[in-house]
Amino acid sequence: MNGSLVSDLGLGPVTWLFLSLLGCVTLFFKYSRFWSVRNLDLILMFAMVPGMMMIVGNRPVQPFAAYVLLFLASAAWLARCLIDLGFSRRPLLEPNLNASGLLCLSIGVLGLLLVETVSLPVEEGGARNPADPSGSKELAVRKGSPAEENVAVKQVIEIAPLPDSLKHERLPVILARVLAVLAHLALVSGLWLIGWRHFDRSITGLSMAACYLISPYTRMALVDSGQLIPAALIIYAVFWYARPTISGLLIGLAAGWVPACLGLIALWGGFYRGKSRLKYLLVSISVAAACGLAGSFVPGLSDWARALGARSIADVGLLPRFEPRSDGSFWVGFDSSFRLPVLIAYLALVIVTMFLPARKDLSELIALSAALLVASQFWYLDKGGTLVLLYLPLAIVIMFRPTMNARRLLGASFQRAAARAPVSPSS
Repeated sequence: MNGSLVSDLGLGPVTWLFLSLLGCVTLFFKYSRFWSVRNLDLILMFAMVPGMMMIVGNRPVQPFAAYVLLFLASAAWLARCLIDLGFSRRPLLEPNLNASGLLCLSIGVLGLLLVETVSLPVEEGGARNPADPSGSKELAVRKGSPAEENVAVKQVIEIAPLPDSLKHERLPVILARVLAVLAHLALVSGLWLIGWRHFDRSITGLSMAACYLISPYTRMALVDSGQLIPAALIIYAVFWYARPTISGLLIGLAAGWVPACLGLIALWGGFYRGKSRLKYLLVSISVAAACGLAGSFVPGLSDWARALGARSIADVGLLPRFEPRSDGSFWVGFDSSFRLPVLIAYLALVIVTMFLPARKDLSELIALSAALLVASQFWYLDKGGTLVLLYLPLAIVIMFRPTMNARRLLGASFQRAAARAPVSPSS
């Protein structure tokens, strides 16, 4: 493979992937319960690596076999998310490092990620990311997208505390990096808050945050705000699941940013009951529709959104007669009618998961949300299968969650008490 995945550290892609795998196994592998589901999940988390690295290592020519491997790995994760519905009781599996060590590790790696996010050369940001829409999205932004900045903006950029690699870049590139930094912070804090608040175990939140930070996909899509922003919005929707208005706002924004999240609107609508459902659907649908209308009718807004990482309906292939713009898709060379059964199957999955299970608890909601995001990879027209970071945080929550049968919304009265409901961390 040509190039370096972590060039500033002098680590090639294979070396970094080995260190990531070694770190995950060292921290979270349960040697006393070798055949536990946790151990299987840790290995399964790296199932997308072969296909991802084939794309990174063979640009600009991307082998068809890479997308086949990604689809097989995505199918395995889809099955894992659906099987999780049957795991009503989960044993307590502590990490192999105490809370102080996990906190120190998380802060150190997070600092490294944030520094690299703002200092990574623009060319490297797109080249290391298999999910980049054009192979080097940021270069395309730099060569021509939103309106040129005025003189005052350029002067502010020159005196701003930015690294030299971003000093002479266009404003959309700088804003995309700022959004990526904020999204990383939101994902780490959101995972910790879920562990602390909903799992009643702060160390579980630290474990999820550390697992996200040392994941190889986090470093591949380090500056891809198109995946990071909706992933952060969904994680905080899980944290605020007992507040349908807030969760509807967050899910609606995620769906407006990336159409792969549209199925979550229906799924979460089936989670709530009574007035809570009406509040959620009204807010989420309104926000998603407002995002779509604003992008269609506000001059220049769609260019800015695309420059910042958002994907449009056309980009993901939900408009008729739209073909891939490059060879970065499993569906290149196939007639568009072959995708129709996949879209129908996905729609059927959305409808089924909306009504079944009839009364979902929080663990089932998380598993089904991850399942829909994974399933969206099969019909995603451009770079389908490579948007791992979109569902990775939810997959990590599935890996570390305890028994959570108490977290079930039955009505408005339970909604007010849901945040205080006890959680049994072990079987």
